[in-house]
Amino acid sequence: MEPKAPGSDPLWPTIVVGVGSFGARIARRLAEETASALRLPGEALDPVRLADEVRQVGLELVTAAALDGRTVRELPARVAERARVLLDHGRLVGHRDAPGRDGPTRLHVLVLGHLGEAEVRQALPELLPRIGKELLSRFEPLFRTHRRHDERALLVLPLLCMPHAAALPPPEREQLLGALRGLGERVTAAPPAERATPQLYLLEDVAELSVLGDAEQEACIRNFATFLIHSLDALPDRRGLLYGRHPDEPLATFVCAVAELPRRALARYAECRVALEVVGAILDAKRLPLDDARLDALEAVELARLDAPETATEDVRALLDRYVAPFEADPDPRWYVPGEALRETYGPDTGDAASDADQPPADPPVGWAEARMREVESAWRLLQRRRFDDLVGRERRAVEQVKEELLAAIRDQVDHRLFDPPRPEGFREADVVLEVLQRDVAERLEEAVRARDEVEPPPAPSFDRFRGAHAAFLDAARAKPDLARMVVFGLLFVACWAAFAPPLLRALPRVTTPPQWLLPWLTTRAPITATLLGLAVAAGILIPRYRRAHLRIRAAHRETWRALGDTVRGLRGSVLDYYASRLRLARRVARVEALLALGDAIARDRQRLALVDRALRHGRSRFLEELRRLGVHRHPEGGAVREDLSELLAGGPEGHPSALVEPLVGPTGAEAIRHALPPEQRATRIADVLRTLARDRHWRREWRHEVPFADQEALTAACRPHATPVSEWDPYGASGSAEEAADAIAAFIRRQARSLGVALRFARHLDPTDVTTVSGGEGVVPPEAYEAVRRRLDETPAAGRPRIPVHRGLERDRAYYVVALTDLHPAAVLPPIPESAEPAELRFEVER
Repeated sequence: MEPKAPGSDPLWPTIVVGVGSFGARIARRLAEETASALRLPGEALDPVRLADEVRQVGLELVTAAALDGRTVRELPARVAERARVLLDHGRLVGHRDAPGRDGPTRLHVLVLGHLGEAEVRQALPELLPRIGKELLSRFEPLFRTHRRHDERALLVLPLLCMPHAAALPPPEREQLLGALRGLGERVTAAPPAERATPQLYLLEDVAELSVLGDAEQEACIRNFATFLIHSLDALPDRRGLLYGRHPDEPLATFVCAVAELPRRALARYAECRVALEVVGAILDAKRLPLDDARLDALEAVELARLDAPETATEDVRALLDRYVAPFEADPDPRWYVPGEALRETYGPDTGDAASDADQPPADPPVGWAEARMREVESAWRLLQRRRFDDLVGRERRAVEQVKEELLAAIRDQVDHRLFDPPRPEGFREADVVLEVLQRDVAERLEEAVRARDEVEPPPAPSFDRFRGAHAAFLDAARAKPDLARMVVFGLLFVACWAAFAPPLLRALPRVTTPPQWLLPWLTTRAPITATLLGLAVAAGILIPRYRRAHLRIRAAHRETWRALGDTVRGLRGSVLDYYASRLRLARRVARVEALLALGDAIARDRQRLALVDRALRHGRSRFLEELRRLGVHRHPEGGAVREDLSELLAGGPEGHPSALVEPLVGPTGAEAIRHALPPEQRATRIADVLRTLARDRHWRREWRHEVPFADQEALTAACRPHATPVSEWDPYGASGSAEEAADAIAAFIRRQARSLGVALRFARHLDPTDVTTVSGGEGVVPPEAYEAVRRRLDETPAAGRPRIPVHRGLERDRAYYVVALTDLHPAAVLPPIPESAEPAELRFEVER
């Protein structure tokens, strides 16, 4: 933790007891202010840790906003328990090491309340003695009973506000005066060995020179309690302030004003200002031109890798070649093989052998056709069971791998623009890159969906063509003439020609005039000619018919084997076509799914960036509202913003506005505070805050799960080191601000001397021992400004006083003006007023 300013710790172990709503409110305020001084500059207060934090430096808080009989009985024990914690040896060892604290162990109990609250008036006469008695009985070795009055190190000191009794209705006036007298009597009546309350400090709402409103009364109690906790040793007559001179005159009065530098508000102001710089730089960053962003993004992310290759047919064919042997066609049937032999080989033929008409294929298939079909089915089942699924799985894994690589490339592109290094422009650039990629993915997805829908459902492999070709082959074999019969019939035909044709041939020369070379063939060689002509006619008739039948068989045979092969590897209606269509569809579905995944990832990133933008805008509104709440007024001037810190330095709207709390510095100091964050270092501050957030919050790894800037406390914490020049600004460092601080403190003391007087009505002439003026209006100023303030007050006093005493204080950020009168006899405070008394007989008297 950072070193604390002098005076930020309580001088002595102190318990602040707030009774009633008024006292409890002031007690909590004191604890919060003490805790804020212990924390890092600007660090938010944690209500849960508040008590532990102030306890570490010797301050305890006990509040009882509602007082009843049970609370009055239990409150002293609660105070004693807190005292035991404060007086723990481990804590006191460090405390007593400080210079001037090696004497008897002290414990101060400040009881704060307002006698205008009925339950406080009723409870205090019993409560104060109980607290003192409980502490003395439990810690008697520490606060020995033989030590009396100002020698006792235990002090129970009430600081009480009260309304002016004469302004109250008679019943309330009597109750107030009765409670006041009862308090004084209970204090003075206590045996010295049991008395821990030497004085009762009273503050009346009608003071010597003005009327103190509720805010001024609360501020006065708070100021005086703060002075007692942190700067008591600054007054020369510390014992007189705490104990008075006369034990039998316990009443005292005080007024206290303070000029202070609100360090916590300044730190918060600086944090908000740096945070606004960071938020504004990101929100106002320029967008990257779309053309440049598109070129960069598409070069880095190759979405074309997801385009489905049109190689499904080739891939399935390779698979078939690997696992299914191609059918080896039988040699073409020889021309002399009888049709019956072919029907037996490729049959059996279940058709009508007596009919040459085409006949349908056998149903169900039998013999050779059935065997071939079963071979095809076995190949189908082989792929159906595993091999094709393996191929599809490999394809999907390949697409999945490409998708993951593209997702990684997209993430790298976005993360690079966001965090390498973190820049205000990176968020806009990342959004533009994602927008470009989202458009490209959407276009490709539309095309991929269209291509997927164009894939028709694959038809199951069919044997119809093969069965038809096989039936045609059997028809051709059935229609093939029998070669032996054709030879027999041909010989018979030749014999007939040889027997009957010669007479006709010999008769031809008688009716025609044949050439000389032909005459022998028509006459003497007529039988030979007739035989040859018979052979020629028979061959001309039978051989073409037989040849046509053989060619038909051969064509049908080839078509049968071709149809069988095409059933497996054909382009349509085959095993190849079926699985190629499925593979093509699987690839296109996988591409669509991959593009959908890419689109979803990009949309999520854009949505996350939109949430970042929303968080930034919400943060800007919140920080601006925080500045307004602190009292900072921002006025646009040209292209810049001018900030007015006067209200912040005076306590701000969030504080407790009161004329008794003034700023420690003036306009020059405010200007110095504004310039503690130089504009020329703005870019450096922004870059450092973004680097800190990216490193500490692990943005590169977590920003997609935890929205950056949503945790505005984290942003504030990252801005805190850059707020140090403001939160630790030294008003006495520069000559100009030091002189102005001295002027402001001197003016504060003069102003309070003119306007702040005694705040308790009493009659000095009724006090048998007179009144002790511990502080008749004196200043306690920061040690750095002591000489300058003293010199100014000596040169220019105020309120008709030749000199205003000034003491060197213990706190750097507070200056006090204190008036304290002690040893007021109860008879002198609010004496009975005769009905005929003139107003001139009752007056305020302050020793000059």
